[in-house]
Amino acid sequence: MLMHSKSVKLPSSMGTTMTGTIDFPDGEPVAYAIFAHCFTCSRFAPAASRVCKTLSEHGIAALRFDFPGLGQSEGNFADTSFSSNVADIIAASDWLTENYSAPQLLVGHSLGGAAALQAATKPEMKHLAAVATLGAPFDPAHSVLHFADRVKDADEDGSVTVVLGGRDIVISKEFLEDLADTNPEAYLPDLRKPLMLIHSPIDTTVGVDNAQKIFRKTRYPKSLVSIDKADHLFTRGTTAQRAGHMIAEWAHPYFTPDHLPVAVGPEEVRSSTAAGTRFGDVVRTEKREIVTDRAKGDGGKGQGFSAVDLVMSALAAATSQAVRAAAKGMPLDDVEVSIIHASGATFQRKISLSGQLSQQQRQTLLKAATSSSIQGMLSGANIMDVPA
Repeated sequence: MLMHSKSVKLPSSMGTTMTGTIDFPDGEPVAYAIFAHCFTCSRFAPAASRVCKTLSEHGIAALRFDFPGLGQSEGNFADTSFSSNVADIIAASDWLTENYSAPQLLVGHSLGGAAALQAATKPEMKHLAAVATLGAPFDPAHSVLHFADRVKDADEDGSVTVVLGGRDIVISKEFLEDLADTNPEAYLPDLRKPLMLIHSPIDTTVGVDNAQKIFRKTRYPKSLVSIDKADHLFTRGTTAQRAGHMIAEWAHPYFTPDHLPVAVGPEEVRSSTAAGTRFGDVVRTEKREIVTDRAKGDGGKGQGFSAVDLVMSALAAATSQAVRAAAKGMPLDDVEVSIIHASGATFQRKISLSGQLSQQQRQTLLKAATSSSIQGMLSGANIMDVPA
């Protein structure tokens, strides 16, 4: 699957510049999404990058950005708060709406998930079609519980420096007070968007009971999905990608497509250039689409089927189908077809037949293999160019 990423700059709620990345699908996006990363993380955290790239595989363009004072964004983390993070999500939504399209999906991880839940209740986010969280705490103050013994230092000194992920992070007294003043029971019942809560039953940082509490306080439609074997940061195996696939499949029915492709007829194929590529194309039939590209040695990226791949695939499939059609009543268990591009317009074909077939039956089936419609087309195709 082809996709491409673009680095962007966008304003925060405090006027500083945030750095973000938009992961685009190969064709026109069916919708746009925003991803809010976890506490003191960045847009390159595994959950953020892997989920967004997976969403793009489903046609969703996803913006992930660094909150102020984190990653590559400007600002001082000590000057931020949970409330400012909520405002930053809204600012990112405004920027995306102005420059691309209004986001229809909002995804948040850990404290970013809690911020996404509150942001989704704001009137500025009325364009949202769905909200999803990964490992989100019920009470945002949960994010500082693991260093609760240092909170008194912030009361006395105005801030506290803690080590998270090998970095010194300055957490201000105002940040802690803002968390303490945040009451999820006041805003969660106001959420009017379809909600998906993804949580791991073995999450030791934010227990799964948090998802259960959020579920009880929010309205339907809502779903609580468990991803086993996932750690809180979704770094294990393909857990982040699994979450991305789940979110995309769940959210699609709620979208109003940003881009409605021109309908393709039953005897027609359409191709359009895959965004961010030189030779990539999105090829659509009436019901399916595939991605094509040239091989690296031919100027492409080798991230899709080549034109020759498709020709050989068509010949292999047509050969197999012709054999099976002719095998009615015969003890044919399986047929395997191998096609190799020798050179130019020359192909080598190997047909393996499995089953208790007589020699005559084998000859009959091998003869049928040479009579497929595709083989006839390849030997005498008449391509007539007509005005577009």
